[in-house]
Amino acid sequence: MKVFPGKTKNKIRFTTFIICTIVAFVCLCLLHETNQKERGSNAAIRWKSGKQDFSYISVYMSPEENWKENDRNTLVSNLKMSFQQNSIINKDREDNSEGLVKDCFSCEGIMNFTNGKNTATAKVTATGGDFFFFHQPVWLSGFAYSDNDVMKDRVIIDKELAWQLFGGENVAGMPFKINGNTYYVAGVVDTSHLKEDQKAYGEINRAWLPYSAFCKEYQGTNTDINGTPDTSTVIGTEENTNKLPITCYEIVLPNPVKEWAVNLMQTSLDVKDRKMVLIENSQRTNFFYVMDNLKNFFYKASGTQPVAYPYWENAARTRDTKREIYTGILLIALIYPVLLFIRIITWIYKAIDGKIKKRKNKKHAYPL
Repeated sequence: MKVFPGKTKNKIRFTTFIICTIVAFVCLCLLHETNQKERGSNAAIRWKSGKQDFSYISVYMSPEENWKENDRNTLVSNLKMSFQQNSIINKDREDNSEGLVKDCFSCEGIMNFTNGKNTATAKVTATGGDFFFFHQPVWLSGFAYSDNDVMKDRVIIDKELAWQLFGGENVAGMPFKINGNTYYVAGVVDTSHLKEDQKAYGEINRAWLPYSAFCKEYQGTNTDINGTPDTSTVIGTEENTNKLPITCYEIVLPNPVKEWAVNLMQTSLDVKDRKMVLIENSQRTNFFYVMDNLKNFFYKASGTQPVAYPYWENAARTRDTKREIYTGILLIALIYPVLLFIRIITWIYKAIDGKIKKRKNKKHAYPL
């Protein structure tokens, strides 16, 4: 006994097909929208010149690794040596060696800012290298400081901190104090309007300070990089300069063969045996990268690496999760349309094959 008559079956099939198609289309739109938000992962594309392919890689480290600026310089030297050994050059830039690498490093801490009677606490990102090439904020006033600045006394602040200290946003060049030492506002940046960025950014004020100045001013009365009190640092002395560990290193480097850059970085840093996490940002929107992450979707929370991600990585990981969910739903939604398509093709093939056989039978039939 048939549960549904033929016409009802066809209606159910058609309705299911339409629903699955709509769900798949919505997921594709959401994937496209999420990928468009991943502006931070296009550093390799912006740095690329000519036919040479590049990869943008981030390495997040535990403070326990005690990774310093000297370690960064050693790593870059070793990478350039590997480029020479593999005959990798960049003919489209004047300096073949320097034109192959673009990098930056950072760490975070809490500091107090003072302007007269106005005081504010902010989460400070200490930066070195070409940090603002990788992270391009929306400028409300002023512009970024540079590693080439002679005086490391310029600081970038967000608009909330600008309002608390100065009562306005157009305050580039204005002085303020950290631990009694005078610094100047290099620029004021707007906070991102993307939901993922806002959630990861948090409600705390933020500022960006040159790494050497951060190490000089970082004091024990503040919370340290791990969020626990540190009473070992003396304010404003040369002894503590460059003593704070780097917790984030980002680099754009050549990738002549698939995963060559990732393997080189893993080998150079010995990531597997250290408290580090390496992420290839260039592949975040790649379908196969998303599928690899999707396999481990339910095990994300069980990570054992003691690494504190900065806000931009937390925002990117939120988008990673969204991509995985949208991709999973998309694949499920496509199952029925694909099976129906295969069935239709099979039916058409059988119908055509049946007609061909009938014609052959008629052609070779003999009259009785």
